[in-house]
Amino acid sequence: MGSVVETPSIVQNHHLGKPKPVRVIVIGAGISGIAFAYKAQFLENVEYVIYEKNADVGGTWLESRYPGCSCDIPAHSYSYPWVGNPNWSKVYVGAEEIFEFYREKAQEYKVYEHAKFNHKVLGAEWNEETGKWTVKVQDLVSGEVSEDSAEVVLNCAGVLNQWKWPTIDGLHSFQGKLAHTGAYPQDLDLSGKRVAVIGAGSSAIQVVPTIQPIVQSLVNFARSPTWIAPQFVGRLAPDGRRTIYTEEQKERFRNDPAYLKQYRREVDHELNSRFPNFYKGSPEQKASREIVEKSMRERLAKMDPVLREKLIPEFDVGCKRVTPGEGYLEALQEDNVEIVRTSIKEINAEGVVTSDGQTYPVDVIIAATGYDTSYVPAFPVVGRNNVDLGTRWAKTGAEAYFTCAVPDMPNYFMVVGPNTPISNGSLMPSIEAQVEFALSFLDKIQRQGVKSVVVSTQATTEFNDHKDAIMELLAFSGNCNSWYKGGSSTGRIVGPWPGSVNHFLESVRNPRLQDFEFVYATPNRFSYLGNGLTLRDVKKEDLGWYIQA
Repeated sequence: MGSVVETPSIVQNHHLGKPKPVRVIVIGAGISGIAFAYKAQFLENVEYVIYEKNADVGGTWLESRYPGCSCDIPAHSYSYPWVGNPNWSKVYVGAEEIFEFYREKAQEYKVYEHAKFNHKVLGAEWNEETGKWTVKVQDLVSGEVSEDSAEVVLNCAGVLNQWKWPTIDGLHSFQGKLAHTGAYPQDLDLSGKRVAVIGAGSSAIQVVPTIQPIVQSLVNFARSPTWIAPQFVGRLAPDGRRTIYTEEQKERFRNDPAYLKQYRREVDHELNSRFPNFYKGSPEQKASREIVEKSMRERLAKMDPVLREKLIPEFDVGCKRVTPGEGYLEALQEDNVEIVRTSIKEINAEGVVTSDGQTYPVDVIIAATGYDTSYVPAFPVVGRNNVDLGTRWAKTGAEAYFTCAVPDMPNYFMVVGPNTPISNGSLMPSIEAQVEFALSFLDKIQRQGVKSVVVSTQATTEFNDHKDAIMELLAFSGNCNSWYKGGSSTGRIVGPWPGSVNHFLESVRNPRLQDFEFVYATPNRFSYLGNGLTLRDVKKEDLGWYIQA
């Protein structure tokens, strides 16, 4: 009789490709977190939890409920690539409708079974020995603080999650009602009130025309001008932003998936085709400027010519985010509206005081001043070598590798991190691509014996050097104060991607493994090959699968 052959210690007695159990901690149940939950349905041996500081899913679309809040790109482009919504009511929809769609998807993708709401992440720390992150979380209802651990952390918090008050002396000495568009009180009645709106970005441009008809008076403090694009009117939106889908159109969307798919592709084609406009000095940039400037002058025809000229920017179209701004320019010319370009000196109990000494008494101040867009995490993230990501980025500015990874942060990935295509065209395919990027490394952790993976400092530095060089060719780097540059006119661009949406998708489709450093769970990195069999061999399942003809 033959003796039993003892398995060499280097060989693990399992078949090739068997996924080991892995746990993932996801931060945020907004659109990116919901996207992960969809993808997780197709994973094997992956346990995950989503920590969400709010009481429900939706992220920005749960929090932002200021008057007139809506998406500034067509709704059919604001759906995941893998699922359309045949029931969008109109071409450009409001915050509530967007929230309801994504809440429905969250239910379908079982987010509510994995999410812990009203749970705020307080910190995350990497343990090199265990190859896991320890995440500290606070239950905002009970106040209890607990710890959780996982091999992988996926930060889906995004950039529009930390609204901030403007830095103005005396802001909180105001005795009237003070509100911010990022946390707008739903019971605030503006009827007959004297209102000040601070800011001239996307939210202010939506608030002003919405409240103008009901307020007694409205003062819009707009320190710098911005380009207001004309309404897109064409076959896909014959009535511009007011285009409503008829019941017949929605019925066809529901009953003809191929038609809906083609329609959605046409919408995204139209959006993505505009990217050449962002190249400085290009024929497309010049044509874009002529069109937008002509539209603004026509729409501001009733305004005092001197003030009108102050509202026409000198910088390139695209230096700041361009918004359609339906009704905004028209509202500025109404009798109860005043636009003030003079900088604000302070706010006192009665209202706003500008640098020329003039006081504007008001009942309500609405700060439409946006978010902390530095990308610095709202909590400590301490990685390898005791590096604190927030401390590093506070000093150097946010710097990521293809928006998804950071040196010294093993098994830590971001969705909508620095230099995501947030203004380059359709965002949704980019969100999917970033989730897939993270999952490609999760697969290696599960199936190839990887304990940890981290991008190299050299690769990240070289990527950002190249990114910065490309940005010099684009309007994003123009001479304007923009959140793309951390609110300055000269800062490093951390907002958009340095190229088109399709450029981004192709760039991240196949991650460059040579830019990463791997640590393995066993002394021999090839232990994952197992005992020489695959799952197919074990199941004796179609063992001739490779025959093609």
